[in-house]
Amino acid sequence: MKNYLILSLFLSTSALAQVRLPTNEVGQVQYQEIVRVPNAKLPARKLMQQVRAWANDHYAANLSTEQQYDQEHNILFIKSSFPINKQLVRYVLTIEPKFGRYRATITELIVEGNGLTVPVLGSSSTANEIAKATGTKEADLRLAEQAAYQQADLYHQIDKDCRSTLNDLKQTLMKE
Repeated sequence: MKNYLILSLFLSTSALAQVRLPTNEVGQVQYQEIVRVPNAKLPARKLMQQVRAWANDHYAANLSTEQQYDQEHNILFIKSSFPINKQLVRYVLTIEPKFGRYRATITELIVEGNGLTVPVLGSSSTANEIAKATGTKEADLRLAEQAAYQQADLYHQIDKDCRSTLNDLKQTLMKE
């Protein structure tokens, strides 16, 4: 019985824990990496050719992906999305190659689903925050806990997918 109580406390605490995502100086969710490529003398234009080849391959199956190349500043903007459960997470990936390195930044994360469009915040809400915002009574606190758990799970998946995209880019460019 004692073990059951400890296990249930652990599970309820983890369900209510906030998930924090990386943010920029103004508090918006932002994933960013600055990566040096193996060939430190690789010109930015050549690196951009490799970036564009990666983007064409990586996003080939996603027909809604838009790519815009700013030739003057040598920057690639990619607007894309990935599905999580029955929702769609939209984002913008900006890739800026420089001499022997590049900066990749994911911003403007938005979740769409069930007729709603909601920006991704720097941290998921707790059950208490949800209950307070919705005016939930004590009897309905379980619904707030369920909503907090679902949002935390969504934020974990967003974090995993964003990091996976940046890692895939890095792995590809480190081979070149």
